[in-house]
Amino acid sequence: MNGKSFQGRQRFARITLALIALVSAAVLRADAPPVINCPWFPPNSGDDFASRGFYSQGFPGTSLKSVVLPLSFPDAGTYQLSLAAHSATFDGTLLGTATATITAATTDFQSVTFNFGTIAVTQGTSIAFVGAVVSQPSGSGKVFMQVVTEPNCRLTETTGFDAPLSSYRRGGIAAIINGDVGTSFNHVVTVAATASIHGANGTFFHTDAWINNPLSVSVSVTATYRCFGGVNCGSGTATFNIDAGKAITFPDIINTLFGAPETAGAITFAYTSPFYESNLRVVTRTYTPSLPAPTNGTFLEGRAAITNVGAVTFVGLGNHGADRTSGFRTNVGFYNPSGFSNTVTFTLAATDGTPIGSPVQQIWGPREARQINDIFSADGAGSTVTTDATVHVTATLPGFPYVSVTDNQSGDTSIQQ
Repeated sequence: MNGKSFQGRQRFARITLALIALVSAAVLRADAPPVINCPWFPPNSGDDFASRGFYSQGFPGTSLKSVVLPLSFPDAGTYQLSLAAHSATFDGTLLGTATATITAATTDFQSVTFNFGTIAVTQGTSIAFVGAVVSQPSGSGKVFMQVVTEPNCRLTETTGFDAPLSSYRRGGIAAIINGDVGTSFNHVVTVAATASIHGANGTFFHTDAWINNPLSVSVSVTATYRCFGGVNCGSGTATFNIDAGKAITFPDIINTLFGAPETAGAITFAYTSPFYESNLRVVTRTYTPSLPAPTNGTFLEGRAAITNVGAVTFVGLGNHGADRTSGFRTNVGFYNPSGFSNTVTFTLAATDGTPIGSPVQQIWGPREARQINDIFSADGAGSTVTTDATVHVTATLPGFPYVSVTDNQSGDTSIQQ
């Protein structure tokens, strides 16, 4: 065999291998996407796999096939694990249980796959997962699951497995959940604070809304008004279409769309689209006095369902005692998007962490919006004068908390959510 012939065959072999690689890559790219993908990010940080639960916030697939979890094992050896999937709640119908046997060599996190086969599920329903260690080396400690992931992960970690959905521990764990992805997806965009109501010091708060559909398809939107107290919500719901690439405006939306003057509350905008992510953009502006009088107001953007939280701290709260002629006053609120009751706690503190008054804890009903006016008085610290307090909000189930700080002189309000 001469040198040129050998080199030619080598070149042909390299080209053949390259083509095989390209074909393989194409096959990989053609694989179905995961139903839920919550990436694993540093630093390594874990929670007990066998005592902490997690659930999906509206499962976007039509079947459950496998769950991949990064797990860390305390010692070298063989471990048998199980993962049970329940419909909607931890005490809901058992969809299936998957097991995995792992021989660990180190304590480093490694991906463990729990295969469920193919279990049909109702798209949009939550799935609650319960992990267990069936067997492990004698004397070994806890198996940990990785909890550092992106902020808008579609999974919520819980403190335990008690019904219905235990209590919020954090937003997200690292996981990949595979199954059949739906061809259309239900989305809900929430604005937690809207108003068309007269308030203290002669204010008249009302909310304008702008809704933009950037999609290439028309969408039908159902707006639902959750007014404080659950009464006098006017029509309560309204449905309208927005053509592809178009927008719609609602001045004083509570009055003009729902016919509910002198009320305040949350508004949800539900729609279905062929896109996995929520794309509808909702922007509101709440202000006083009525146009064309000079006013600033505050803008709030509608938030997708997966951005709800169970713990958050707001800063920059103000209070001027009982004097409403200057300084600021602060209200807090919460919208509970869950179909279950939700215990919410508000804890005021100075910037150095010193508590202000006593925590205020109340129970929100299913899909209830409520506001606590003058939170400083509500927690027993009404005489406090400050412009830089904080409030830490915790909830049993994730929702949409907010805080509004109003200038007693101008009536302008800033809102955080």
